[in-house]
Amino acid sequence: MTAVHFGFLRRRHLAGVLAAWALPTWAQRPASKRLHVGVEAALLSSGLAQHLQQAIGRDTGLAIEWRAGPGGALLSLLERGEVEAALTQSPEHELALERRNLLHDRRPVARSEMVLVGPAPRRAGRKQVAGGDPAGIAGGRDALTALQRIAQAGASGAAGFVAHGEPSGTRELEQALWKTLGPQPLGPWLRTAAAGPTAVLDLAQQTQSYALIERGVWQARGAKSGLAIMVAGDARLAATYHIMRSFRVNPPGGKLLVNWLAGPSGQSAVRSFGRGYRPVG
Repeated sequence: MTAVHFGFLRRRHLAGVLAAWALPTWAQRPASKRLHVGVEAALLSSGLAQHLQQAIGRDTGLAIEWRAGPGGALLSLLERGEVEAALTQSPEHELALERRNLLHDRRPVARSEMVLVGPAPRRAGRKQVAGGDPAGIAGGRDALTALQRIAQAGASGAAGFVAHGEPSGTRELEQALWKTLGPQPLGPWLRTAAAGPTAVLDLAQQTQSYALIERGVWQARGAKSGLAIMVAGDARLAATYHIMRSFRVNPPGGKLLVNWLAGPSGQSAVRSFGRGYRPVG
């Protein structure tokens, strides 16, 4: 090899090293195989999942394939190793698996809240009578009081409530609230929606009923529903999404995914998206 050629190779190698030093830490990591990650379907409906997917691919080279569903179903897939990681907000189920050492690295990613929505109140005018909000809960901050009033109005035939029909984090919270009030009331005023994060909102719109909706889904889909937020801001309605890895599989990109989502880059991505979601810091 000539001295000129050798010198050229040395300069090219040095340039490559300097270029690598100039890149962000994430960009220096080699791209890994595609990761199958369970994601609470609400995050796809709101758009946050797609936003995170693009940012993860750009920063790390990871190819994320979301598998959407309700948190309870996704955590069963995670337990069996059928997905490598999951992003859910089903705290009781998550903690139960963590206590059994069936998941690793459970870390918070984004905060949101549930809001209680219902028929928008209408003031009386020349061409319309007063109406909406038959339970009289608009503007409240106490979810338990609001549910109690809805149940009372429902028993008299004046109001309806739409419950979640799949094992999502929202359903878990909804059932916990009813349990705090006592035995869950029954009656034709209490309907159960089909599967899917927007099914509850669709049925509540059709029947002019009350429902608990994740704020991100509401901000993405609620504007044309004819419903309005009745109750928000109760600490009992808070929701936190966690990322976690399966105990049964250990793909090379799994740890990178968790660290990115829970770290500064992931938190910045959540903050930039907004729309009902906040970083955990």
